[in-house]
Amino acid sequence: MRDPGRFAAPKNTPRVARGIPPPPSPPLSRQVASPRGNRPRPRLARAHDLRYTPRMMHRFGWVWARAWALLAIAAMLWAANSVAARSAVGEVSPMTLVTLRWAVIGLVLAIAIPDRIRAAVPVLWEWRWLVLGLALFGLTAFNALLYSAAHLTTAVNIVLLQSCVPVLVIAASALRGDRVYPAQILGIVLTLSGVVVVATRGQPTTLLGLSINKGDLMILAGCFGGAWYNLSLRRRPGLPAIVFFAGLSFAAALCSAPLLAIEAARGETFWPTPAGWAIIVFCALGPALGAQVFFLRAVDLIGANRAGLYTNLVPVFGAFLGVVLLGEAFAPYHAAGLVLVLAGIWLSERRAAPAR
Repeated sequence: MRDPGRFAAPKNTPRVARGIPPPPSPPLSRQVASPRGNRPRPRLARAHDLRYTPRMMHRFGWVWARAWALLAIAAMLWAANSVAARSAVGEVSPMTLVTLRWAVIGLVLAIAIPDRIRAAVPVLWEWRWLVLGLALFGLTAFNALLYSAAHLTTAVNIVLLQSCVPVLVIAASALRGDRVYPAQILGIVLTLSGVVVVATRGQPTTLLGLSINKGDLMILAGCFGGAWYNLSLRRRPGLPAIVFFAGLSFAAALCSAPLLAIEAARGETFWPTPAGWAIIVFCALGPALGAQVFFLRAVDLIGANRAGLYTNLVPVFGAFLGVVLLGEAFAPYHAAGLVLVLAGIWLSERRAAPAR
């Protein structure tokens, strides 16, 4: 008679090899507290758990797990948005562009992931005031103020004032009790220096001749909204980034409708040309959808104060896109600005605290 102990599997043998079924996979829904602190509500798992992300995210898992790559792509797409905005003059009115691009995103996502959006409706409704606030201040108002201010101020002022967003995010984080490292402050100084070099074409003394006008105040107001958007993302529900952004896009389209009505009442709205429609589709799928989803994922990985610093890559990338797409000349100040911005980001990331 055989001794069963001689043929028993060692204790460290995998469960399946020992004939024991594996434990069940965690459910797609998890119990989380609602924003008002009452009874828990089911929600989908966070996007940073790759087991719960769409197949598309598995195919790009290397990028999806690295914040610096996500933020670099997002900054490139936002820089392309500025080039597209310049091309949109005479092709589509500003508020028509703002409204239709969010409508296009909502339509695309409703067709692509209808079941995931339908499952997330209870969570989005529970967090409706945060969703509306993010859509109003971070998506609708920021872009509307930026497009409108472009008719009232200079490109230099626009670039310089937009670079205030990371500074506002770091300052607000410090006021909320988050630890801010000296290296982060030095990194901000370096990145801002790079922005100044690019914006002034290598002649910082031109800043002495700049003046503040109504357009500058509009951009500054939009920057406060953008900083609040970055900080508030850490409070968002644990939905996958693509699903949460679908809710944001629907809310942004709703918030943009009154602005479009005001523009139409003034007689400034006109139907987009074929080139205008192409710009709308690009701005919807690239700078709006792709960049925002990448940014949401990066905030999950490293937090809002560190992710916000990468937005200073936008004017540098914009300058390079101008060279490539618009035939503008490449000058030494482009290279100097890029080196300063990258050095500031590297220094900030090297000494920054762990994510969140």
